[in-house]
Amino acid sequence: MNVQFAHKLSTAARFLGLAQARCFHCLRPFSPDAENFSASTTSPPAGFFDPAASLCPSCRDLLAPYRGPRCPLCGLPSPMPNGLPAPVPVGGYDSSREAYQGSLCGRCLTDPPPWTRAAFYGLYRQSLRHTLLRLKFDGHLYLAPLLGAFLLEAAHCLPGPDALLAVPQYPDHLRHRGYNQAHELAKALHAQTGLALVPGLLSRTRPGPAQVGLSARSRPENVRHSFAASPGVKGLRLWLVDDVMTTGSTLRAAGLALLKAGASSVDVLVVARTPKEDMDFTGNSAP
Repeated sequence: MNVQFAHKLSTAARFLGLAQARCFHCLRPFSPDAENFSASTTSPPAGFFDPAASLCPSCRDLLAPYRGPRCPLCGLPSPMPNGLPAPVPVGGYDSSREAYQGSLCGRCLTDPPPWTRAAFYGLYRQSLRHTLLRLKFDGHLYLAPLLGAFLLEAAHCLPGPDALLAVPQYPDHLRHRGYNQAHELAKALHAQTGLALVPGLLSRTRPGPAQVGLSARSRPENVRHSFAASPGVKGLRLWLVDDVMTTGSTLRAAGLALLKAGASSVDVLVVARTPKEDMDFTGNSAP
């Protein structure tokens, strides 16, 4: 069957509510809402992924983005102020050092991070946390396009980069696991945007123990001097991609290495941010 005709037929069936799809997250069949599908007669572009059309209504609700107040610089969620503020755009504020409705967190006031802006999609809790763990530890790489689409939604508050790259793993760790979940996310974002992906420009130079289980005080020292950046980053505006930001120590060390090597700017983009009250540092974040 002609690909264009098949796409038209599929689109029409879904638009009329006559077709079933399988949820990309829970894998259960569901009838897509007509409003989530375009009557376009052209095939979707390469790398196209529409989370609204690929998730059942329940999973769309469970994986909804965070739109509450946060530190404008590191994204740490902050308490809701008196009254109900206007929703924060998905990802964060569009200017890194203007507080808007919130204010800088205590750490960013005394020890600002090296990056210019940080954006995230949702809180590291419940369904989003479980989805990220499935990607990271269970090898469910098919989830990368979905999470990459979440990154793209969060990135709307960031200025466009020259290139993107992922927080790298130490080579021995990479060989043991077989893949780097942050790089899988960056690849998905590359496929959906066409942005240049430059994985060779940042490397991890020493292993160190995993951050999980370390205290907030121990984490910065654990990753200090753990990254080296290539001279090829000189003058580039970069998006640094990772799956989760907890204290931000790993991203700070990586961002500092990039800037020391001459990068023009670094913006951080992660799928999830851990709220301060969930940071028990044992790997047992809030379910």
